[in-house]
Amino acid sequence: MKAKESISTIYPNMGYWLMLFIFATFAGFYVTYFSKLTYTFPGIVHIHFAFMGTWMAMAIVQPLLIKYKKISLHRKVGRLSYVVLPLVIITSLLMIRHSYQTQLSLMTENIATGMESMSLEQGLILLGSYQALPIVYLIWLAIFFTLAIYNKKSPSVHARYMIAAVLTFIGPTFDRILFYLFDMPFILPGIPAEYASFFLIDLILCFLIIKDVQKEKNYMPVAFSLVIYILFQVLYTLVPKTEPFSNLVNFLLS
Repeated sequence: MKAKESISTIYPNMGYWLMLFIFATFAGFYVTYFSKLTYTFPGIVHIHFAFMGTWMAMAIVQPLLIKYKKISLHRKVGRLSYVVLPLVIITSLLMIRHSYQTQLSLMTENIATGMESMSLEQGLILLGSYQALPIVYLIWLAIFFTLAIYNKKSPSVHARYMIAAVLTFIGPTFDRILFYLFDMPFILPGIPAEYASFFLIDLILCFLIIKDVQKEKNYMPVAFSLVIYILFQVLYTLVPKTEPFSNLVNFLLS
């Protein structure tokens, strides 16, 4: 990197671009959440959504505060994230646990009554695989947010890892848009809809790497983020429908 980047010029319009997640979230969660707000949900659902909404709002506001040189307020909001992000992760884990236990109870009953032809072991493997996607996104969020905070004294590195963390919004929103609004559980024969989100995330990171290289900026944080994303995408393809993963999920969530 030939010259030190100004904190206000790394991603000057990123806050405006991130506003697209507001519309994507409403579209993606309309069928399963917003259209059913009069229904009775477990309390953890609303609590989790509140913390996720707070995290999204902070992710949008932070680059705008930098753009308009509100550095002191940016730092205060950043310190608040030390509380909000762990709560996002905790409530996400509780949501996954609630979903797993609900599905496990139903599956066990269906197997016992003969409504399901699979064995319990087969059912546990299938059920464990259903939890893999949210777990992978949580791991990504935890890794990139931790790296962003660890490098907070280096604005160029901090901003790039924070972008990698924010990209975890894509999966939960875009996957649901494809599945619920466009009835697309698969993007191609045998390729589930979540791989479209994987591809989009990788494409965005590749674009940012190219831009950094062209401008002779520090592209290594984005390149490392891409490696981490691809690594877990490969693991997601190979690991979830295995007995060891099923045993681990059952141990952690049941």
